[in-house]
Amino acid sequence: MPSTPQDNIENADLQWQESGAPYSTRFDDIYFSSGGGLAETEHVFLAGNQLHTRWSARDRALAATTAPSTEHFTIAELGFGTGLNFLCCWRAWQQLAPQHLRLHYIACEKYPLQIDALRQALLDWPELEALSKALLEVYPDHSAGFHRLHLPGLAGSAAITLDLYYGDATQTLAAQAERSTARVDAWFLDGFAPRVNPKMWSEDLLAQIARLSRTGSTLSTYSVAGQVVRGLRSAGFEVEKVKGFGQKRQMLVGHYPQEARPPSPVGLPERSWLNLAAQASRPPQVIVIGAGLAGCSTAHSLARKGYRVLVLEQADSIAAGASGNRQAVLQCRLSNALNGTRQFNLQAFLYATGEFARLNQDFPEVRWQACGVMNLDTAFSARKERCVDVDLSDYSPRIVQRLDQHATSEVAGLDVDGASNYLSLGGWLSPAQLCHAYLAHPNIELRCNANVQRLERDGHVWHLYAHDRELACAPTVVIANSISATQLEQSAPLPIVPIRGQVSYLQATASTANIAGVICGQSYISPALDGLHSVGASYSKNISDLALSEKEHQQNIEGIAPHLTKGAVKADAIAGGRVSVRATTGDRMPIVGPVPDFAAFETLYSALGQRERKHPNTHMPYVDGLYVSVGHGSHGLSNAPLCGEYLASIIANEMLPLQSKVLECIHPGRFFLRELKRRDYSR
Repeated sequence: MPSTPQDNIENADLQWQESGAPYSTRFDDIYFSSGGGLAETEHVFLAGNQLHTRWSARDRALAATTAPSTEHFTIAELGFGTGLNFLCCWRAWQQLAPQHLRLHYIACEKYPLQIDALRQALLDWPELEALSKALLEVYPDHSAGFHRLHLPGLAGSAAITLDLYYGDATQTLAAQAERSTARVDAWFLDGFAPRVNPKMWSEDLLAQIARLSRTGSTLSTYSVAGQVVRGLRSAGFEVEKVKGFGQKRQMLVGHYPQEARPPSPVGLPERSWLNLAAQASRPPQVIVIGAGLAGCSTAHSLARKGYRVLVLEQADSIAAGASGNRQAVLQCRLSNALNGTRQFNLQAFLYATGEFARLNQDFPEVRWQACGVMNLDTAFSARKERCVDVDLSDYSPRIVQRLDQHATSEVAGLDVDGASNYLSLGGWLSPAQLCHAYLAHPNIELRCNANVQRLERDGHVWHLYAHDRELACAPTVVIANSISATQLEQSAPLPIVPIRGQVSYLQATASTANIAGVICGQSYISPALDGLHSVGASYSKNISDLALSEKEHQQNIEGIAPHLTKGAVKADAIAGGRVSVRATTGDRMPIVGPVPDFAAFETLYSALGQRERKHPNTHMPYVDGLYVSVGHGSHGLSNAPLCGEYLASIIANEMLPLQSKVLECIHPGRFFLRELKRRDYSR
């Protein structure tokens, strides 16, 4: 069962009925009842899962507690379709307006509607217009995998997290990591009928539903087919037939009882040493060390989940390191390998584009410009013999398009020397202002000039010290301070490599002032910001001297000037620059997740037999309540937002926004495991 399918997907095949409703030609079935789709959703799914009663009871119980609430209610749907079930659920949530409970909605869809088709389908429901508009603004109609979307709270209701899993439902649910603390509370089983879509009701898929169900989780479906009833009972659910909607005599409801939990559900993903263990529930206070992109994005994700976050920064201001450049470029790292690394790069890129557009609405000083990024072929001419061209057919055209030299020049705003791969969703922003926007959440407190030098655990609380002076304490800590993470005992074994990077600021001229998108040759040049282009960036392992280097200025200019109109970029136009140190890793992937207990890890591994060492099959031991997000290198702008959301989801015991195979690519223990496998244990 492949866990990293091709990124391009097939959209739904539709016909429009005389009534204007969509009809699936692929499955020869309707998307919703002609007798009233909204009323059917309310009867079958909302009432069938007793959502109003359960939400109200949970919210009242949380209101009686004194601590800030991070509780969430998770609904999962099979078959997103037109989004009608989601919108109807969102409307009911908005009407109830819980004050202490958050809603997390997950939907699997193998054949999503293109956005124009979705827009047309939703015209049938003018009463949902405001919600439909909000959904359409964030809706992704491309690329397989997990898409995490954040929808605004309307009319006083809380914001909603929507996860769209594009791809086969069995595969996408199986790709959700096994964590006993993260489960689904209610299921909407709304795939097309078993007679036309039997895969949606297969034994393997129902086993995945059982695996991800909380004890007491409910389900409902319009289908009462014998195959469905038998399959759900076999998976451990107790089900019964009740009155159906309209002319349908019956529908099915059920729940997952305590005694149903099987020891090894059918279809359970293969366990991996790098999988995540269950996270203990802790008070909702977190300390984040570091106020760069990694730390600020993590703090923001935690804060909107209800956590109180203290951010400690050793410098006297935020974004003092690599996150402090005038402009940062967002683009997607493309690859021919259909693996977890490629999937992470794609999902992180798409998540970042949505985050920046959302934040820019409230904080225009972020200056997010989705102007596109052009990667010129001529930049790689010296490496063509050993650099395989990326097969763009595996990507959606929304992600990357092939432009010839003429089209590239038109998009760029001046003549360039070759064709390009064009990322239309890419662009640039002000990273320091992005950090300010992240930290503007009322649940976040910032404290600068706080140089954390030591962490000590006392019971269930971490104490953070500068020398012998205690700075703060909390049950949960996130280390996000780049290369400084190696100075803390718990994260010192992480193999982070410091890289010096210099950006040159170039005075705009009559030729370069027309640059409309980011142009990447051997160096990149951005559109002008306040009359200055950013050109760079150098990449040097020599970090002993952080002063501006004339040599690196020259390298930056030489990396872009030959690709543009002759004479457009000249060294005498340099008007300054900035040097910073980036932290990268040997495989160019970030290090994100719970911090391993390296000593315990080595002891356990050395005790394994020779055969077990090749494929260790148990959970890695972790340091309780300690997490890390470092090693983002030159891709922090694309990596950090999704990594921050991932860490916050672990800490909050939510379903994760990344697949299991992707988690292994960024796991903090992956390098240590490789090192242990290379050791000779025969002596």
